[in-house]
Amino acid sequence: MVQLIGFKELAVRGVVGPQYPETKEMVRKIIGDDSAADTEQKRAQIEEIAKELQKLLGPLELKSEYQGDHIIVDVDPIAKELATNIHYLAPYFLRAASNLLILAHEICKDEPYHDQSPLWEFLRHCRNAAAHGGKFTFLNNEPRRPAQWGKFNIITGLENTPLFKGEDGIGLLSPGDPIRLLWDIEQAFPNMKA
Repeated sequence: MVQLIGFKELAVRGVVGPQYPETKEMVRKIIGDDSAADTEQKRAQIEEIAKELQKLLGPLELKSEYQGDHIIVDVDPIAKELATNIHYLAPYFLRAASNLLILAHEICKDEPYHDQSPLWEFLRHCRNAAAHGGKFTFLNNEPRRPAQWGKFNIITGLENTPLFKGEDGIGLLSPGDPIRLLWDIEQAFPNMKA
């Protein structure tokens, strides 16, 4: 979700530019500052919070052990490129939803609560599709067990069907479905821990 939210935020930043409201005004809103009660202590607090906020709004700083310093990433050129190429790049961000399915399955696959029930089998087949080209491919007489989630059933007729729907409407799931699937699994297996 963070990656997809970041995608939207960068796209907006690329369209409207890097201008932000005055940082101190943002801080005043955050702390509920009443300008009538402006004291020296409150002004110092606003200055300190504004400095920290500028770090969040400014370039991304990634620590590099190799370099022994920070790598500075200016997000504005990235935002501009994203906004310019959003239709081209958007399908690649579906991989975030695919990665969620892969990670969820890998974390849970050897746990005692993970069984061969239809819900877990559904996740397993979605994970396999996500990890192997984004399409359902069945080998070794798969699916061998019922794999169902709500109205969805994984059957051999899904061979070569994309896991996620494309612009043509062909595919099984939409980007929000992995989040709902994992929620339903959590509800069905309340004793699970990851």
